[in-house]
Amino acid sequence: MTIRLSSAKAVGNDLAAGRITAGDQSLYLTASFLIWMIPAYLFLFPAPRTIDPDFFWGIWLTELAFLVLFCIVGIGFCLRQCRVDPTRNFLVDFSCLNAPISLTTLTLVWGGFYLLTAGAVLLLGEMPSRAYDVIRMLASAGAVFMVFLRIGKHMNRVSLLRESANGRARPSL
Repeated sequence: MTIRLSSAKAVGNDLAAGRITAGDQSLYLTASFLIWMIPAYLFLFPAPRTIDPDFFWGIWLTELAFLVLFCIVGIGFCLRQCRVDPTRNFLVDFSCLNAPISLTTLTLVWGGFYLLTAGAVLLLGEMPSRAYDVIRMLASAGAVFMVFLRIGKHMNRVSLLRESANGRARPSL
């Protein structure tokens, strides 16, 4: 089987059809970890720039609070979207969908962040560190929010496909 890191829809189709083996699941899980770790260790996810300790800790703790909130609520949201045998399907579906969704979302969010901040520097000559840090915090928290939202939507789609395959009446996709 081919690992599909650029198409969550194709991964969802494979999940619903039962075409993802345990070996493929482990590759998707490995890819998910690497997709988040490699950019962090290459400093593609930028650190705050401010030197004001009060602002730094305020923005850092706000970002942390958003990330914790989005992870807790996001995982619950994804679990509710996995309606067909969640005991068996939830972790597999989540792990497999996390890789392509994280890859595409992180690429778009951080690519957009760098374009926005570079554009601001071109227009202003210099970007104030506080503005940079607020945009960075919104990009960081927004990326996590979007990843969970997209995974949940795809898990819902996989559930609909499984329900229709099992003969349950559901609207078509």
